[in-house]
This record gives sequence, structure tokens and C-alpha cells, in this order.
Amino acid sequence: MAGVAVLFGVLSLGSGRGKGKNVPVDDRHRPLYDALKSGRTQTETELVCATCHGSSSIPLPKNHPPKEQCLICHLLSVK
Repeated sequence: MAGVAVLFGVLSLGSGRGKGKNVPVDDRHRPLYDALKSGRTQTETELVCATCHGSSSIPLPKNHPPKEQCLICHLLSVK
């Protein structure tokens, strides 16, 4: 029974992938792409998102999922 719960949990982690808007390729989002190109991890790169998408600059909607996991739903555009 526990194995089924773990399997369900793992499968549900990827269920939101790609449901958000793609991350634009523009000057505003260049630091995000640069962070990934320089070898930062996904977690480190998502901290770049928080510099603008915090409570003061460009706030997230009230019903937005946890903001520490940007790149689960928001896919990067391929250049």
C-alpha cells in the first residue's frame, strides 16, 4: 500500500509540467537563461525568478502554486 502511495506521489510531481506560460526569451528574462547556461541548478536558477516575481515587483496571482518551483510549470523556450 505504501508503495502505491509513493508511486502516485512521484507521478503527480510531473503532472503540472508545462501548464504555465512558457518563459519568454527577452531582455527581462535573460538572467534566467544565463543562469542555466552558466551551469546553475534548477533550484539556483529559480531564485533568479524570485528577484522580479516577488511581492513588490511583479507579484504572483493569489492562487499561484509554490513560487519556489517555477520551472516545473513554466517551460523554457528553446533558442
